[in-house]
Order: sequence, then C-alpha cells, then structure tokens
Amino acid sequence: MNDTVDARIVELLQTIRPWFSQEDALLIDLAKHQPDARLAVAAALLESGQDKEGELLLGSIVRMGDSAQPGQAQSVFRAMIELAYRKMEQLNYDEAEDLLWRARHHEGADGQSDFSKADVSLLIAECRFGQGFIQDAIDRAEEILRKQQSDRAKPEALSRTYQQLGWFTLHKADVPASLAHMKQAMKLAPALDRELVEAGLEAEQGRDFAKAIEHYFDSIRFEI
Repeated sequence: MNDTVDARIVELLQTIRPWFSQEDALLIDLAKHQPDARLAVAAALLESGQDKEGELLLGSIVRMGDSAQPGQAQSVFRAMIELAYRKMEQLNYDEAEDLLWRARHHEGADGQSDFSKADVSLLIAECRFGQGFIQDAIDRAEEILRKQQSDRAKPEALSRTYQQLGWFTLHKADVPASLAHMKQAMKLAPALDRELVEAGLEAEQGRDFAKAIEHYFDSIRFEI
C-alpha cells in the first residue's frame, strides 16, 4: 500500500476502534497499512451489520488497484469480489459488473484456488441478466460451461453454471431447456434440500413449470 494513508480511512478506523475488543486493537492498527488486515476488519463490520463502514473499507482496498505491494494483490482481488457482491445485493448491477471486470483482469485473480476466473465470469453473466440483457447472460454462461467442460471442472463448478443457465433460460420462456439445465445442476450439486425437490416435483407434475424451476433452483446447496 502507498505510504500516504487516506485520512478518511484513518479517521474511520479510529472511530470503529472502540467497537472491537482489546485483543483486536492490533488488527485495527495493521488495517491502516495492510489490505489483508483491513479486509478482515471489513468482514467483521459487515457481519455485525455495520454495512456503511464495511463497504467504505472494501472500497479503500479496491482503490489500491495494482499499486498494492507484492503479496497483497489477492486481498485487493477479494475486496473487489466482496464489494461486487454487495452491489449485486443492492441491485446496482452496473457498478457490480465494473468491479467484476476489474477483478477478472487483476493480478490477484491468478492462483486463486477457491474462486476462479470462471466464477467471476459467471457473476458477470448474472449482472448482465440483472440489467435485462438476458440473451447476453445466456451466451456468457454457455461459453463458461464449454470452457469448464473442456477443462474438466469440478462437479460443483459445473452445477453452479447449469443452475444459472436454468434460471436465465426460464426468462427466455424456454421451459424445456430451463428444466434440463436445472436438473443437471441438481445432479451435480454437492447437496440438495429434499423438501424443495419434492415441492418442485409436485409443481412440475401440476404443470406449474416456473414454480418447479424456482423450487429446484433453491434446492441446490453448495455449502455442506
């Protein structure tokens, strides 16, 4: 990080310091200069419902861009992803997409084992969908799927892509394709909510396909 620390961030860290235990005081001090410590503080703030302060810290890490010191690039990348998630939750898809493209091309994206460039690309497709560019979202997701299949990606990664494709194609009124994608996502998913699967089957038998697909989408569990 640059030697000159943003005065607003220093002031913010001083303001929130009393919110943390004495044991975490060192983390606050480190956050003035180290993006990994600042990222940890931001995560703690967001978890405790201090959204404004957490997002301000994430934004300050993002602004480091490529000026971060060696070894800090992955923290910048993570901040870009976390802030993009926040923007997506707020339906600010254009801002989220800009952050995701920056993350996609950032040096911190290289060597990520738990969040690949394909994952970033799929989030970009979700942003395009959120902005109303449904066919563009479908095209991007299909391209991601072809790349994943070529690279023999893990079943969970394929499941995420099929899941989004199922949702995107539903909104193109292509019910057969949507059902096929969603069921493939379910087949590859690490876990399923059986009650939602049963609800989906019941809706499908009643020919309420939109409701069935919604239940199938929600039934997929990636964290087990």
